[in-house]
Formats: sequence, structure tokens, C-alpha cells
Amino acid sequence: MKSILFGNGLNIKFGGNAYENGKILRRGFSTLRQDKKIHALCPPETLDFFNEMYKSVPNVINGSYDVVSDDCMDELDHFKSNYGQKKIDDIGQIGMEDYFLVLHLIFKFNRKYNTSKDGEDFFSEKKERDAAECFRDLCLVGIYNFGKINKLNQRYSKEFIAYINEFDNVFTTNYDLNLDAIYDGTVQHIHGQFDVLDQLYDPDSFRNSLSDNQFETNNLQNVPKYNYLHSTALMNYSGINKFEYMMNEHRLNNLSVENILALSANMGSNSEIKLALEAKKRMEADSNLRFQEYDAYESFKQISGSLSIIGLSSTNDNHIFNQIDELKTTYYYYSDNDKILAQDNMPQNTDYEKVSKLWKKLRC
Repeated sequence: MKSILFGNGLNIKFGGNAYENGKILRRGFSTLRQDKKIHALCPPETLDFFNEMYKSVPNVINGSYDVVSDDCMDELDHFKSNYGQKKIDDIGQIGMEDYFLVLHLIFKFNRKYNTSKDGEDFFSEKKERDAAECFRDLCLVGIYNFGKINKLNQRYSKEFIAYINEFDNVFTTNYDLNLDAIYDGTVQHIHGQFDVLDQLYDPDSFRNSLSDNQFETNNLQNVPKYNYLHSTALMNYSGINKFEYMMNEHRLNNLSVENILALSANMGSNSEIKLALEAKKRMEADSNLRFQEYDAYESFKQISGSLSIIGLSSTNDNHIFNQIDELKTTYYYYSDNDKILAQDNMPQNTDYEKVSKLWKKLRC
């Protein structure tokens, strides 16, 4: 079996610097300033907090937040090694998902050490989740680029399209639909996709068909033009956190489908058990009903044979790279520095090829 995995480098190849970090972030900032419709999801204060995150980067590098890094030590070490020797003078020099680590450290540090009257509430775990969600929205607005990102496939060469269709499995960590437009099979989006609503924001999902309908109970809304902000697109500083989110998505109050189906009617009367029993009854009556799942990641864990990787940094998403030890992997690198980093993170039997040679061969 031949499989291929694409990352954001694919969009940079065909979309240019419009899909690099700095351009994406600035496009998100501009949209937030100009379109008040988005303020219901991402308030203007998000810009102020981003500025605080950017200003805090030197403090993260110099160890000021080490004291609260017990749950993100590996990610913090990577952050320091990646940025510690660089002169940071532009927001685009920091990877978008690395900003989520800065956000986490700011909130966690203040939960522990901020003694102000409002500190405990302002830096609570809930407020941290809200802030991360707002920053995620800002990033996704910039990535989506008013839908232009989904038109990059129009720039693909016929040779590149033929090349993609040689593979049995096509995976991507991108949210756009460019590969879907030209691949004859099903493209598998490991980190979600713009055109699929998260189950909590999908009024027609199985989750919202239960008696505690989260969409109605919490007065959730999908803002016109910005539905993709409530899509399954995942962003986080940690591959492990992404993995945990994927696993929790198809659970109900921490109960897996297997747990739910194993329940008996006399196991309790609290509201969570009642809801689980309701879900069990529905699933037994219709085997097609299920909670949202990130099937692509499960499929990726099952592949065998060979894997080609294009446009994906080897220093992120360890939940992906932990799965490829047994595969015959070819990693296409952009620069010599990328190759050096990859050699530190990829399995020892990985082959390395310069991606520019591939693009030349495919007339891209």
C-alpha cells in the first residue's frame, strides 16, 4: 500500500506567502477589525491579547514560565530550541500553533501567581479555553482567506494530479478541500476540515438529537459566512492534546460508545446515565447513529507499506509521527535545516529527498 501525507507546505507551494504564518495572522487581524459580524465569536479584545502573547515570547524563551511547564515540558523545550537562537522581530516568525503554548503558559502562570482581586476568575481554565477558541478563530479566518484557499487546486499541474492519484491513501493535516477536488478516492483529513461542522454546532447531529440538545440548550449559533469557524478543524500546541480531543469527540460525558452500549437499565438514575441510556437505545435501534469521530487519524494508524510526507514539519504533531516507525517513509524536505530537524525526529530508516526536485519533476 502506498500512502502520502501533506501539510501546509503544499498550500505555500501553490499559494505563495499568502499562506505563511505572518500573512495568515495579519489577514485574521484585518478581518476582525473590519467585520463586526465576527465579533460574536471572536471579540476585538483578541487582538490585544495576541499582542501580549507576542510580547511574552522572550520570557518563554528565557525560562520565566518554566515553573508552570509540568504539563508541557517537551513542547516548551521544542519552543526554546526552535526560537532561542533567533532574533524574533515579526509575529510570523512564531508558528501559529506555538502561540497556543504561550497562551497556555500565561494563563497557567497567572492562575498560580496572580494575587489580584480578579486574577483567579480572569485566568481560570474556562477563560483559557475561551481565549484559545478566540485565537483559533482568528487563525482560521486568516487560513480560510474568504474561501480563496479552496481554489489553489486550480494551479496544480496535470502531472501533480496524476502523481497524487497513484496513491492508495491520501492524508492531510490541512483543512481545505484542494486535494478532495482532484483525488479520485477519499482524502482523509487528520485534523478536521472546513466543510464539516463540529457535532455541537451541527443542529442535525446525533449528539444534538438527544434530549439535552447542546445547540439549543446553550443558544449556540453559526454566523453566516463564518460557519467554518465551528468546523472540525483542530488547532493546539500539542499533538497529544489534539489526540485527546479526537478521542473525546466520540464520547458522551467521558463514556465511550463501548461503555454506553454496555450499560444496563438499572445502573443508575443520574442525568448523565439517563442520557447515555437514551443514546444506547437510539444506537441499538439504528446502527448508523454515532457520535462524531476523527476517522482519518484512526485510518492513518492502520496503514502499512510506504509513506511519503510533503510539506509537513517534523517537529510538530508527534501523535502522527509516533505511528510511522514500521513504515518505509520518504520525507521531502524544503531546506537543509528542515532535513537536519527531521533527522532528529523521524525514524532512523527514513529516506530524505529534496522537495524542489519533486516539484520540478511534476512541472509545478
